[in-house]
Amino acid sequence: MTTAGAIFVGRKAGAGKAKDGDVRGLLREYLSALHEGTDTLVLEELGLCQGDVRVDVAAVDGELSGYEIKSPSDTMARFPKQCRVYSKVVDRAWIVAPLKTLAKADVPDWWGLIGVFELDDRLALRLVRPAAPNPTLDPRSIARLLWRDEALEVLRNAGCARGVMTKSRRMIWKRLVEKVSLDDLRAAVRAALKRRPEMIELLD
Repeated sequence: MTTAGAIFVGRKAGAGKAKDGDVRGLLREYLSALHEGTDTLVLEELGLCQGDVRVDVAAVDGELSGYEIKSPSDTMARFPKQCRVYSKVVDRAWIVAPLKTLAKADVPDWWGLIGVFELDDRLALRLVRPAAPNPTLDPRSIARLLWRDEALEVLRNAGCARGVMTKSRRMIWKRLVEKVSLDDLRAAVRAALKRRPEMIELLD
């Protein structure tokens, strides 16, 4: 399911409206199939901007991709804030929602759209629009994904840790933004996420 219109058919649909857990499970099935045989890492409930918003499902490989799930029983009331925060941090962003919800959603044109629907007795996904690279990345928001020790390690490796070893996280993040390129910072975040065993599940 890599081109617009492609369909991924998953588990048998239960009675009534699909719940968040149903859509989340289907999305994980899709990501497992998409990244089979790679070291792609999938996280759930990844906090952004010190937990201000949580990514429902994130995939970490050569990029950090974030998937926001809206089940048929969800409203879009929180989406404007979620969209703003996602748009500061993730390399590619997706909204996964019923096709009717997608048709009415106010979503930046670089976000990907994945529709949720029922096909016969199964829950399915349709790729409505692929995600494009994020044009609005905010280095400070990306730096804030790093824990203090992780951030200091990045600075030490760049030879820029002197003077901030005992400083607050805010000062350490500030130094990161000043001294480390955006691409290197993004790579450091992805590497750090993959080193957090209590948070991760590697796809087989």
